[in-house]
Amino acid sequence: MNKFMFLFVIFILFVGSFLRFYKLDWGEGIYSHPDEYHIAASVSQLVFPTQMHPHFFSYGTVTIYLIYFTQELLKIFSSDFNFGFLVPSPFILGRFYSALFSSLTIIIVYKICRSFMDRRFSYLAALLVILTPGLIQQAHFATPESALTFFLFGSLLFIIKFLKQARILFLILASVFLGFSMGVKISSIVFLLPLLASIAIKFSRKPFRLVLFAIAGLAITIVTFAIVAPYVFLDFPAFRNNLEYEGALAIGKIPVFYTRQFIDTLPIIFQAEKILPYALGPFFFLFSSAGLIFFAINLIRKPKIEFVIIILAFLSLFLTNAFIFAKWTRFIAPSFPFFAIFAAFFLDKLYTKNRLASNLLTITLLVVTFLWTAAFFSIYLHPDVRITASNWIERNFPENSTILVEGGNMIDIPLKGGFKRISFDFYNLEEDTQARSEIAAGLEESDYFLVQSRRVFMNHQRLPNLYPKTSRFYDALFNGQMGFYQIKEFHSYPILEVGSWKLEVPDENAEETWSVFDHPVIRVFKKTKQFSNEDYAKILEIQ
Repeated sequence: MNKFMFLFVIFILFVGSFLRFYKLDWGEGIYSHPDEYHIAASVSQLVFPTQMHPHFFSYGTVTIYLIYFTQELLKIFSSDFNFGFLVPSPFILGRFYSALFSSLTIIIVYKICRSFMDRRFSYLAALLVILTPGLIQQAHFATPESALTFFLFGSLLFIIKFLKQARILFLILASVFLGFSMGVKISSIVFLLPLLASIAIKFSRKPFRLVLFAIAGLAITIVTFAIVAPYVFLDFPAFRNNLEYEGALAIGKIPVFYTRQFIDTLPIIFQAEKILPYALGPFFFLFSSAGLIFFAINLIRKPKIEFVIIILAFLSLFLTNAFIFAKWTRFIAPSFPFFAIFAAFFLDKLYTKNRLASNLLTITLLVVTFLWTAAFFSIYLHPDVRITASNWIERNFPENSTILVEGGNMIDIPLKGGFKRISFDFYNLEEDTQARSEIAAGLEESDYFLVQSRRVFMNHQRLPNLYPKTSRFYDALFNGQMGFYQIKEFHSYPILEVGSWKLEVPDENAEETWSVFDHPVIRVFKKTKQFSNEDYAKILEIQ
């Protein structure tokens, strides 16, 4: 590698790390992702060596233990060695490791691409991973998705190396990485498919070795999993019960309020409309879709073992999560780097046919993707929208005002001020007569009504046949029939600004977790006409 290329590599790694590590304390102490709280709570109950059971199986213990032992080590340095620094909270440490694993994934993707693409387009794939908004967002949460992506792609890298170089060490490393990924999240067990497929390909003519190495790969994976997630086995009944619950929730067998956005949605179509254009960017998504088609065509025409394994790995991750009922962004987040690989592959193949077209399209893709990433990254350049809204309310609402707010958003605003805040769970409005009576009383008493995100109204207005009362309630609120008028809206949409020129990209219609945890839209309504309790009761159809 010449000096220029070395400096270029350092530069792109710096950019990738900056985009992931910048503003890990965003929210200024507000942590609105429920999984961050679950992980922090699990960390807080650990005491080495007497109590290491996290009592939490929705995610594995790899990230939980990593945060805990890092915190304990920092406590030793801070107190015993008199370094005197403040030990970061589990939230900040979790976000640090998310950013670290996400940054390391950039290198792994480059190494994977070098197995079948030249250096130029391998760098392009790495650049696209760096600029992927969905990966940048996941790196800013103390959740396991970034670690999961790192271990899965690490396993994929060593699988490919095992196939190309026939070294048993690489099979061992692939199995170890897969064991770690299962220790991050058990759903990554689907990655056994490419692992076992690689063994089957390598020893297709040697049945004894095929069986032997398949057993060895499985054994190493399971042993690694048992080491990093011991309470899966030590408390298997609790693990099994949680697995059954999470599985039933994921397939829609257990109805819960936070999965209503997925009712009557179509697999693949939902991801193509509500996730990928936002998490990748529209041009990036378009190019990667073309690349996936080219990848499949090349696999049929000139089968290569790398292509077979990469397609199997992608499908095992993407399809198993795309076709379940709960289609959250985080479920398919580990598949995002594949889209960078496919887009780079498309431009690589085009380069062999038409260099000029490939170069022009590459520049176009990078420029447009950079602009979309810059727009998304602006979210972390501005104050948290909940703090902005809370400060405005404190300045502009009369003291002792009564404020009705929607519950179920983790953090209720205003965060401070001499106000009376009434919080109701509007998810129960449809079937719970008592809840509707309490809401009617709250509406009569309140001076203001805060709609803190899109979670309630958008999901219910979309399904008026299933939720007629809730749908009509929000219709009445928004058209002024309940005596409230919207006076203010706070949002932090992705935005590009150059001087006085700016371009905002409203993204509230994306899958709800894309926005509600780090940049929800907050609507402030003021009562302009006083209705009686009976009037609200009629609107809510209590009688």
